[in-house]
Amino acid sequence: MFRMVRVIYFLLAGIVVSAVTAGAAAPTEVLSVRHWVAPDHTRFVIDTSHDADFRIEKGDRQVTLILENAFLSSPLAGLKVFNRPGLKTVSLAALPPSRVVIEISLSENLQTNVFKLKKFLDKPERIVVDILMPETGKKAKPKREETGGGKRERVVVIDPGHGGDAPGAIGKDGTYEKDVVLDISRKLRDIVNKKSGYRAFLTRDGDYYVPFKKRLVIAREHGADLFLSIHADAARNRAARGSSVYCIAAGAASSEAARILADNENLADVIGGVPAGEQSDVSDPIILDMFQTHVKNQSRSFGRILLSKMKSFNGIKFGDVQEAPLYVLRLPEITSVLLETAFISNPVEEKLLKNGDFQEKIALAAAQSIETFFPPSAENSGGAGDAALSADAYTVKGGDTLYSIAASHGTTAAALKKVNNIRQPDLLYVGSKLIVPRKKK
Repeated sequence: MFRMVRVIYFLLAGIVVSAVTAGAAAPTEVLSVRHWVAPDHTRFVIDTSHDADFRIEKGDRQVTLILENAFLSSPLAGLKVFNRPGLKTVSLAALPPSRVVIEISLSENLQTNVFKLKKFLDKPERIVVDILMPETGKKAKPKREETGGGKRERVVVIDPGHGGDAPGAIGKDGTYEKDVVLDISRKLRDIVNKKSGYRAFLTRDGDYYVPFKKRLVIAREHGADLFLSIHADAARNRAARGSSVYCIAAGAASSEAARILADNENLADVIGGVPAGEQSDVSDPIILDMFQTHVKNQSRSFGRILLSKMKSFNGIKFGDVQEAPLYVLRLPEITSVLLETAFISNPVEEKLLKNGDFQEKIALAAAQSIETFFPPSAENSGGAGDAALSADAYTVKGGDTLYSIAASHGTTAAALKKVNNIRQPDLLYVGSKLIVPRKKK
């Protein structure tokens, strides 16, 4: 009997110990450290095996992270010299009993933003330290320049997709979408800037991630006439190939392929590492009024020109511009399209995308499309996209007719009908809005 009691005691004790052990949190391994350099910040990233328990201590030109119940991967211990903007050195040390201390030395007293990112797809748990450099980022907003004859320059903002921790699609041979689209975008910028009457800017000019909201802010700050986002497509079927062009969709995507593309592209903020609260609000509806509908039509018109140019040297995935709810195209006042240059998942097109001559062809096709849509000799109301660029919104009042509105604004009833897609000119509703081209100066 006594023996049985002892056996039962030890069995129960073993169960209790096992329960305590199972309930204890597994130690967190610091897997690797990385960094990215952007114009307005340097990002330091710590990859961890689990959701790390840590505290932050900030001192003079220093940020210290203390991770509890953690250990270092063997190659990580020691001092690492970075000498990047804002970031001098990082020291990693393992201290008993189970603590990791990471000391980040700054080049000067700079503001830092520390936050965690949850495990997502192939990305592990991450601790992110953004070292902010406001003086670098605070550049004067560019002014819309006038060219000879009183014509202002056409401004094109080119958006190389992805960047930094968001590589985008990856080809079978290890080609990164973020790299090839940056090469193409730089080529396009240089071609456009050599043309009289045009100016081009990039949303990023290096390997770093720019959140969706900031890309749109850049377009607005530059006073963009056109926003062109450059990407490379991917599919599970490696035989899939061809170029395609997308514009914004107010509701559902125009095809299942467009929906899948939007789902994939819209995850870039999560993968790239945007702090909670700064990501695009997926519940925010895209409400299209008359002005936005007109700009959407302009986007479709430009997209069709771009498709025709791409078709001259590469296959086309879709015969017409597709619609998808893409966050990066949420610019209701700016002609905006997304170009999927080719399939990086297709072995043949992956090789093409790495080829400088093929990249140049894409850039030339886009530049020619810009010239076709915005002719270089166009006055303020002469180009294909000018109605959206040189127009005001007018609220219809009682007694208004198309002819009276046209006469008071120095335009024609025919122009109003065309710009506003009016088929029955007698049906004007009080309180509705019309797009009215501005008078020539």
